[in-house]
Amino acid sequence: MVWVEVAMAMSVLGVLAFLRYTPVPPEGVSEREKRKVAIRMKTILVDIGAVLEFFGLTTIVHFLRAVWKYMSRHQEAILTVPESLLKVTETTFDGVKVMVLEPQSAEKRSAVPGLVYIHGGAFCFGSAASCFHITSHLALELGAVVVSVDYRLAPEHKFPAGLNDCVTATKYFLRQAQRYNVDPARVGIAGESAGGSLSAVVALKLGQERQNPGLKLQVLLYPSTQGLVLTASTYKYGPCEVQSVWEAAFITSLYLYGNRSKIDHVLANLYPAKLEGTHYMNFLDPSLVDPALPPLPPGRHVKREDIAADDSDLEMALNPHVSPLLAEEEDIRGLPPTFITAMEYDIIRDHAIFYAKRLERAGVKVKMLHYKTGYHGQFQDFKWSEAGKGMMEDVLSYLRENL
Repeated sequence: MVWVEVAMAMSVLGVLAFLRYTPVPPEGVSEREKRKVAIRMKTILVDIGAVLEFFGLTTIVHFLRAVWKYMSRHQEAILTVPESLLKVTETTFDGVKVMVLEPQSAEKRSAVPGLVYIHGGAFCFGSAASCFHITSHLALELGAVVVSVDYRLAPEHKFPAGLNDCVTATKYFLRQAQRYNVDPARVGIAGESAGGSLSAVVALKLGQERQNPGLKLQVLLYPSTQGLVLTASTYKYGPCEVQSVWEAAFITSLYLYGNRSKIDHVLANLYPAKLEGTHYMNFLDPSLVDPALPPLPPGRHVKREDIAADDSDLEMALNPHVSPLLAEEEDIRGLPPTFITAMEYDIIRDHAIFYAKRLERAGVKVKMLHYKTGYHGQFQDFKWSEAGKGMMEDVLSYLRENL
């Protein structure tokens, strides 16, 4: 914590970061003035973290985690929920740390629905505590038991450590649902951003394993669904939104490899050329996002192990547990009903649209909402913004109807 207070006092660095060019949110995005402030603050903090890392004092990730924790003190104070309404237990499910939120009303009713929630944070940040305002609201509004997973974070715990935690916790909850007065046939999974990606893969893995009981539904809020290519929305909104193209590559390298070694590799965007003419590129067809564009011709079907035989990085990117968008058709068909959101002003907007289209073509029941003025992180802001509040209502409406 000492580095937070030292760094925040580094006024010279702060001024320099403030004065340098900062991306301006595009016209049309919700809460544009607030977005300006958020992007400026993020830019300053990343710059300070980079300087501290350069001098060997800490890393960007550790600095940003400390700042997040420092700033969340006030949030925790104002978001306390009375014990008379919500029982909150921090425990472990087969060794995985979780927070279980049980509405007191659930104890007095017949079996209630359950929801596994996986927090966002670019695979490197966040915790069950950081999304408590979300999970407590979901639990109280739905009368459902919510399990918030405190999965291990990159870069200390690279792929698939965090994913394995999410799978383990979800399976445990499904097995032990009745212990929490939860109907095991009415358990869903939800997550935003990185948590949306992890939720998608958990649903995929449980389907592959023929988990019984399985998940009733999945709610994927602006998820990342593939690590293969940088798409049009990455280049379009990276220069003017909260996450830059470089930061997307930085996070990908930390999550998959536990270090910064693959940043340039990701930025080079090598694989579209290598995969041209294969069926994989049809899942990434730009015409799925913009119908005005001509669709790609059907590509030849190739096996992942054959095309990636001489390229371990490509093999990693094609792994369906990294890129659920690229999973086998049989596995996609086995997915539960899905609610998915795409935010227009988001570098991973295309990921959500591609995944929704893929699931629809496979016969999965899908409801996709494309927020035309939406931004990445909007769901997190539901307590403080009208845009976030509206998105929360959409999620609650879907869960009330389908869970």
